[in-house]
Amino acid sequence: MLHIECDIAPCETDIAKIETIIQRNILKIAEPLAGDLQWYSHNALLVPESFKINSIEVVGPNRFKMLYHFDWNLFSPCLDLNETMTQKEQVMFQIVPGALAFELIDNTRPSPADEL
Repeated sequence: MLHIECDIAPCETDIAKIETIIQRNILKIAEPLAGDLQWYSHNALLVPESFKINSIEVVGPNRFKMLYHFDWNLFSPCLDLNETMTQKEQVMFQIVPGALAFELIDNTRPSPADEL
């Protein structure tokens, strides 16, 4: 789990307030939310400050879904590549005492040993 510490009440439903808290902390959580870009290429890099929140929806008591997008760059001079792609993702999170807790999915690329 990834936490953003804040003083939000566990029963808060004001999406604008929640979005403001997340936006203030977006640089802290960008890399964990992007996950392991090595799935795409060993040369894939997150584009700094490209994270944007598309929407936040209430899905249950103290539970939310955030849709977001970010850019990542693929640069390989040997292959004459310099492309930027936009990735759309979603993450579930909940309000817990003193924090927003994001439920990250582990998408680290398995090692060759794991694949065997």
